[in-house]
Amino acid sequence: MATQSKEDIYFAVCNAILKMEVAKGHLAWTLSDISRESGVTRSLIYYYFGKEKKTALEEAYKFVIANFWNFERTRTMGIRDRLKQILEDVKKMPFLFVLYYLNKNKDSEIGKMIHDAEAMLLQALQKEFPHLSETQVLEVYLKELGAITFQLPSEKVADLFEDYIRR
Repeated sequence: MATQSKEDIYFAVCNAILKMEVAKGHLAWTLSDISRESGVTRSLIYYYFGKEKKTALEEAYKFVIANFWNFERTRTMGIRDRLKQILEDVKKMPFLFVLYYLNKNKDSEIGKMIHDAEAMLLQALQKEFPHLSETQVLEVYLKELGAITFQLPSEKVADLFEDYIRR
């Protein structure tokens, strides 16, 4: 792991945490499980995520939310390119969408993080596409979620949003 970047380490650990959350249940895993699954030493996990499972899980969700909703790239990528990136991310991190779905409506810190991230994304999309109504922006987001659930092939993404891009 010494030759891998911080981002690679974060990705490996977050992916392992998500997998263990699905496989073993909420916080029913250990940091040793995460170390074995990710191939990252426990000392590096402690360094980047802390020694508490709850803190590591929250950090994993923060990382995942930043990637899933793609905030840094929302303003520089079009709808189609953003969705292609998300579809690729979900292929690399397959437990991401499962945990999003399981936690989206929970009255928990994770559920609140997801809710806040969705609200921020809808605002960012409205700014990026001011010609779209609030309903149309919501339609774009729901189409994105449907594409992720359906595991839409990347080459089909262009057609999915053609109506929104031309308006």
